[in-house]
Amino acid sequence: MLLPTRTLLSVIVSLSSGLWLNVALADETPTAKPQYCPARIAELNDRDKEIAKVAWQYFENNIQSETGLVNAVDNYPSTTMWDVGSSLAAFIAAEKLGLISRDRFDRMTGHLLNTLEHLDLFKGEAPNKVYNTQTGQKVDYRNKPSERGIGVSTLDLGRLVSWLNILSCLHPQHKDKVRKVLESWNFCRLLEHNEMYGLKLDDNTGGVEIQQEGRLGYEQYAGKAFQQLGFDMSLSARYHNQYATKAEVSGVELLVDSRDASTLGAHNYVVSESYAMDALEHGIDDENKPLLENIYKVQQRRWEQSGTVTAVSEDNLDRKPYFVYNTIFSDDIPWAAITDKGEDMSDMRSLSVKAAFSMAYLFPDREYSKVLRDAVMDARNPKGGWYSGIYEDSAKGFNKATTANTNGVVLSAFLHKLYGPLNQQCDKCGKGASLSDDFLKFNQDKKACLAKLKTASPYSP
Repeated sequence: MLLPTRTLLSVIVSLSSGLWLNVALADETPTAKPQYCPARIAELNDRDKEIAKVAWQYFENNIQSETGLVNAVDNYPSTTMWDVGSSLAAFIAAEKLGLISRDRFDRMTGHLLNTLEHLDLFKGEAPNKVYNTQTGQKVDYRNKPSERGIGVSTLDLGRLVSWLNILSCLHPQHKDKVRKVLESWNFCRLLEHNEMYGLKLDDNTGGVEIQQEGRLGYEQYAGKAFQQLGFDMSLSARYHNQYATKAEVSGVELLVDSRDASTLGAHNYVVSESYAMDALEHGIDDENKPLLENIYKVQQRRWEQSGTVTAVSEDNLDRKPYFVYNTIFSDDIPWAAITDKGEDMSDMRSLSVKAAFSMAYLFPDREYSKVLRDAVMDARNPKGGWYSGIYEDSAKGFNKATTANTNGVVLSAFLHKLYGPLNQQCDKCGKGASLSDDFLKFNQDKKACLAKLKTASPYSP
């Protein structure tokens, strides 16, 4: 075993008092290079660094000193667990990209984890859908205090879990705190039948509705995150499950979800973001590789056929209705732009900044990637951060909504350039977040787990 330099020098000093040392032989001993896992596979160029700095400034502008939480939308003190995941991604990327020091990263992350560990949970089970970033209180979607809360989005928790896993892997000094956060939740109603279920408060009765969450794309992204914790997500983590069917858009075959929105209340949006995040964080495999390829190809084809640079995803808007799903395909309609209620918003279709950057960096050597990157380079908020997009209607100009999710996805694309897909790499290294055997067993014992919901604390080891 080779000794570190300081240790070797101390040995030389101690031996010099009476023991003979062959100095010439010691000088010839090769110095082993430190082996890191995950290891860096590339470095950023000047353009990458410029893009990353713009994205990071969003978080500098929006982190709240009281809680460590970051505003999901610029200058508005509210967040979801999805956006907490995006913020954590940004923290990790900023440290690895050299935008902040390790000491500052540890302080910021420690503060955030402490807030997460002590959140007022919905029904004592899991984080509420929305929190005030200044106070850490449960709120509704209008950011009004809500003592009971409004419910749990398990899909949103999946994004947070993905980045808690990466945090534990790259920064094991936070691993124990990550476990405490995760084990403060109760998963028994959230993960069942190898699928994800969300909770929704019924305002009239005060009861809780349990609703299956996730459609093809986002479902697999989040399902893989829970699978890494040790839960059986054999349905949700697979694209080719019983709900998958095929559709053709612009001559390109896509995999789409067959579950009907009119009866199940959830639309089957096909967008760039879920496939991009799956590849960036979980990696590319035999199943998702052709799917991602076709997501890229169909958008390139629309550009070739129409001249409109295309990279679509769901995004916040800077005007009513403030949030739109710009899709490749949804509810049997190609290139649909709709609200979560299915209302047509075709006049709000836009080029998504996060979709453009993530696709460009996943396919760095392709000509269309250069087109995507160049098309959004001016979509920056002068106060910091990237805008959400550029409206296809040129009269509308930039979609100036500026968000944690857009800027977190941009930063995670550069983390991918440095390391590759980190959840995949961390799994190979045997690192990442972990739950205790007792906690996993408890959450999988539905009878005991559901009975525990009647108490104030969801889990007591």
